[in-house]
Amino acid sequence: MTKIAMVLGHDLLIPNEDTRVYREALALIKAGYEVTVFCWSRRLEKYDTKWEVERDGIKVIRIFEDLKGGFFSKVKSFRKALKKLEEKVTEYEPDLIHAHDLEVLDVAVNIKNKTGTKIIFDSHEDWPMMESVQNWFIGKYYERKQKKLIGKVDAMLTVSDELALRLGGGTVLYNSELLETVKKPVLHDRFGLDGIVAGYIGGLRKPILEEILDAASKVNALSILIVGGPPKGHSGYTDMISELEELALEKGANAKFTGPLPYSMMNECYAACDILMVGHYVDERMRGYALPKKLLDSMAYKVPVIVGPYEARQKIVERYECGLVTEDWTDALTTLANDKELRKKMGENGYKAFKMNYSWELQEKKMLEVYDELLKEEGQ
Repeated sequence: MTKIAMVLGHDLLIPNEDTRVYREALALIKAGYEVTVFCWSRRLEKYDTKWEVERDGIKVIRIFEDLKGGFFSKVKSFRKALKKLEEKVTEYEPDLIHAHDLEVLDVAVNIKNKTGTKIIFDSHEDWPMMESVQNWFIGKYYERKQKKLIGKVDAMLTVSDELALRLGGGTVLYNSELLETVKKPVLHDRFGLDGIVAGYIGGLRKPILEEILDAASKVNALSILIVGGPPKGHSGYTDMISELEELALEKGANAKFTGPLPYSMMNECYAACDILMVGHYVDERMRGYALPKKLLDSMAYKVPVIVGPYEARQKIVERYECGLVTEDWTDALTTLANDKELRKKMGENGYKAFKMNYSWELQEKKMLEVYDELLKEEGQ
């Protein structure tokens, strides 16, 4: 059986399942490959977490290394973690290495230099840009590193056409749901909200939520469903929600904050919404290439969207007429809340586009074609 090593810079399963990586691994298992995911469980306590687990045929092997102290201490720990991953993957002797994001691409390239093992680089983020937002020097370091390492990979996968252009090519796999999942019956609970329900799903950032609550307060018979917790690595959720609830009360916006909900409930959240507002990165430099999964999910569940004028999402919404592109939440909410036929038409447009172009069944097929091509060259 052909052995695939996936390499990941965070835990596959804890605290939340990485749905994109899990779907890719599961598709490979179903296609007859053996898949082991080697992941750096950087935020987990090694004495309380199993080093090796298996789920749905996917083997997960963890390495543990804390990132503590100052900058140089963290760099040292980062290198130690990559070394541990490299040792584990080398020991496994894979036929192909699938490296998820730039932070672990070193591992795959080092092994290829010794063994000739082919590499798929799966870029979920514009890593150099993401790092430069925090630190210009580190961003430039990763920019140079990416240019150097990409020349060593045999195939690239990524999440949007815009990011593929930045990388110089690659097969785009949209992070979407299975059509089979979308078609399952869903409980239309509405979370106790009345009137037209506009939803916001994702990491809760106070500035954008203040804008949304202010806009919602100006639209008649509109309720707001806000699902999610703080962005990764952020705390203070309880205090922020208290402030936002006070703001909603002050402005007269009918808002419900659910807090973080399990992934298994997301279909109920979309089913509860008549409109979905798609948020964006705080830093404008990162907005153009990002194609949020919630946009594709909205299309899958026939919910018209409101997105900002950022390239990847704007292109899809305008091409398929499945929502509105604007920086003015109030006007867009008013337009959609007051026009049931428009909401229905945009929802149907989105679903048709999802079914024809974006469902995971289609993405899975593209990924397997990349694998078949690479391994055919190896005679496997």
